[in-house]
Amino acid sequence: MKSMNMNQAYSMDKYAETYMKQMEDMMSAGKMSTDAFMKSGSILAKGMEDMMKTCISKAQSSNEKSATAWKSLMACKTINDVAEAQNRMAQQCLEEAMNTTAQMSEMSVKVAMEFFEPINKQMSAAMRKAQSMAA
Repeated sequence: MKSMNMNQAYSMDKYAETYMKQMEDMMSAGKMSTDAFMKSGSILAKGMEDMMKTCISKAQSSNEKSATAWKSLMACKTINDVAEAQNRMAQQCLEEAMNTTAQMSEMSVKVAMEFFEPINKQMSAAMRKAQSMAA
């Protein structure tokens, strides 16, 4: 009877040890996941800040170009001069819009790729660990 109690005590100790190890592993994985999400959040915030700075810069530049364009329109002496100046302004605005759109798209893709990098690394590490534990 005593040996049975010793086996049960050993079994309970082993169970408790295994349980504690699993809990530590889960807590560690949770911390690493939280760290990855925090890092991703910082990357996203920085990227959005850079994009907003670019937008503000482009808006200021557009305002300056608009003021210059109005001055050139006011200097026109004939309707043909006005039409030519207006065509130049429209072409410049279209080119600037296309350039800005391309720049913002590139920035968005870069931010998205950088944002998901820490999460992807953490998920890959977690999957590798789960596979090794299952094997």
